[in-house]
Amino acid sequence: MAIELQQLRQLIALAEHRSFVRAAAVLHMSQPALSRSIQNIERRFGSELFARTSAGVTPTDLGRLYIERSRDLLRMAEDLERDVAHHGALRTGRVTVGGGPFTSESLLGRAAARFAEHFPGVSVQVHARNWDELLRQLRSRELDFFVAETSTLHREPDLELVRMGSSHAGYFVARAGHPLAGRRGIQAADVFAWPFVAPGRIPPRVLDPLLAVQRSASPRGQLPRAFPAIECSALAPLKRILANSDAISASILSCVSTELESGTFALLGTEPWLHLEYGVVSLKDRPATQAAEKFREFVMEAEVEACAEEERLVERFAPR
Repeated sequence: MAIELQQLRQLIALAEHRSFVRAAAVLHMSQPALSRSIQNIERRFGSELFARTSAGVTPTDLGRLYIERSRDLLRMAEDLERDVAHHGALRTGRVTVGGGPFTSESLLGRAAARFAEHFPGVSVQVHARNWDELLRQLRSRELDFFVAETSTLHREPDLELVRMGSSHAGYFVARAGHPLAGRRGIQAADVFAWPFVAPGRIPPRVLDPLLAVQRSASPRGQLPRAFPAIECSALAPLKRILANSDAISASILSCVSTELESGTFALLGTEPWLHLEYGVVSLKDRPATQAAEKFREFVMEAEVEACAEEERLVERFAPR
């Protein structure tokens, strides 16, 4: 029995929705028909691809492997169909990308807006997550690629890393009326007298010196302040916390440009080790779709624009 593309779509829908009823509704078919189709595929493999419980269904180990390959085959088939139907013109399809809090705002947002203007028939999904969550999604074939600080990923053998080649300086940021705002010669140790808000996971290359400074800044005989005091995986709540408290965070400047221009935030200072270097992360054994390749080009353009914007912001707002 040959496996058809429609059956691959059924497997993926069931894996995503973890319910025959919900998956059947999405696929516009009856629940019994979906159940029979999945059973036929399982008989073909001689093993169950899903474990059935009263709480729903979950893929078995074999099921997860087959679902990953199914996603690859469907993407390749969809890309081939578009090439044949439109002679290589990118008119339909989907691209799914991810990034951390900073890259989602400074790079992926710009790229997605421009991509949608050029290719209105292609849908774009942007997932803003921490890098460890993005890595899980990438390996399960839920993402075409993600953009992240790559210093934690260079030893992963299944990943392809394309470094962007630019360095984004980070600055300590607080509300404009903060007690430290306007002071000269502020160092990292001064920051830890106040609650620190972390924008998601901090890469070890930056985290290690941060923790060293925090330990040296703590008064003897007193417990150090919790670090981070607050952790946010999205920039919107982080910015609201800064605007309404004396908390301090660190950010690349392209992500706080609006707040700097409006006078809501002030830059307190920076350190040589407080910088981020981004790269595009994909799977080595997964061929890129035409939509993903084109979206990557827009990401690279957004990186150049973000760097230029950050240089202008340093000239205007960085402490002297």
